[in-house]
Amino acid sequence: MTEAKRARWLALAAIALLQGGVLAYMVYDRVSLLRSGREIALPVVPVDPRSLFRGDYVILDYDIRRMDVPEATPALRKGEKVFVTIADTDKGWKAVAADRRHPGETGTGRAVLKGRIEHAWSKGAAGDARTSLVVRYGIESYFVPEGEGKLLEAKVRERKIDALIALGTDGTAAIKGLRVEGETVRLEPLL
Repeated sequence: MTEAKRARWLALAAIALLQGGVLAYMVYDRVSLLRSGREIALPVVPVDPRSLFRGDYVILDYDIRRMDVPEATPALRKGEKVFVTIADTDKGWKAVAADRRHPGETGTGRAVLKGRIEHAWSKGAAGDARTSLVVRYGIESYFVPEGEGKLLEAKVRERKIDALIALGTDGTAAIKGLRVEGETVRLEPLL
């Protein structure tokens, strides 16, 4: 084997090893978040399921996706990354603040989710001007075995489903499972 061929094979092997390492890291990162992330339960609101390639899924929407922030907050725009602080109230988790930077330690009864702004618009009169936001967190759909999507969608419409969310310290969120009427019915496999 010539030096050129050997160098080519070594380069291909290095590229394959690098790609395998990147994939392994992605899997490890997800499994690590699901195992050790802080868990919260968010009530979901209804939408509509089905994917041609992946089968049934439940589209999940949350009250924390929509929020108003004071106009004094530096202008947040569509497409920007945002960190949303949520607080556990007697009526469930509510979005209470949004910022471009992670707020740091939040204390008990509060958590931070990282998302991307889907919509942003100003409203209100001078002196009480506010910006309304709709934020996407990456936890808006959950795939289930074929035939279960419609049943779960019915429960979502009845507002009887909570999504169990694992939160990383950096605000990354992942759906850990679903809870129907207080009973955990679907959990994400950890491999």
